[in-house]
Amino acid sequence: MPSYKLMYFNSRGRAETSRMLFALADQKYEDYRFKDGEWPGELKGNADLFPLGQAPVLIIDGKAMPHSKAIHRHLAREFGFYGANNEEARQIDVVSETVEDIVTKMLPVHFEKDEAKKAELLEAFKIAVKPFLSFLNKYVDNKQFFVGNKATLADVTVYTTMEYVHSMFGEDCMTASWPALARFYKYITESSELAVYIRNRPVTAH
Repeated sequence: MPSYKLMYFNSRGRAETSRMLFALADQKYEDYRFKDGEWPGELKGNADLFPLGQAPVLIIDGKAMPHSKAIHRHLAREFGFYGANNEEARQIDVVSETVEDIVTKMLPVHFEKDEAKKAELLEAFKIAVKPFLSFLNKYVDNKQFFVGNKATLADVTVYTTMEYVHSMFGEDCMTASWPALARFYKYITESSELAVYIRNRPVTAH
């Protein structure tokens, strides 16, 4: 089995999906969180560790792998969380890309500094993501998992994004009008294989 070292900030962000995949697989890895002054200090300029000058990276047997989504797909395939066949893999990709659409629409709200403008962007965000949330809500309706009969990359991707949006804008953004998503979120948090990890992981704002 390869050795793994995940390098990122002391936050959930773009690394939490990978951390949850490691937890689901019960796979040991080093969860390296940047210390004060390391980023963008001495680490960001290290091209061997961060070939694109971006985080997270996954170090596999000493070789650096950039791009969070590529890391997610690699780990999901390695650990058996990418579906039982091509049809399930296709569905996982559809769900994951739908989530990425939500993230893309959220980022301008996240980075806006002016509070009045931020409030306007948040209202626009809530309207813009309705078709995507409706799609996901229907997808998981009357099911425990999005694809197949066990947790996959799709479930982890949806959960970590819901969690991030909740931490930024409150739970109503993604659950108030979407009962299947609300039930899914509650199940993953409280009763799934990830519940112990979620309870015991480091506490961070995002």
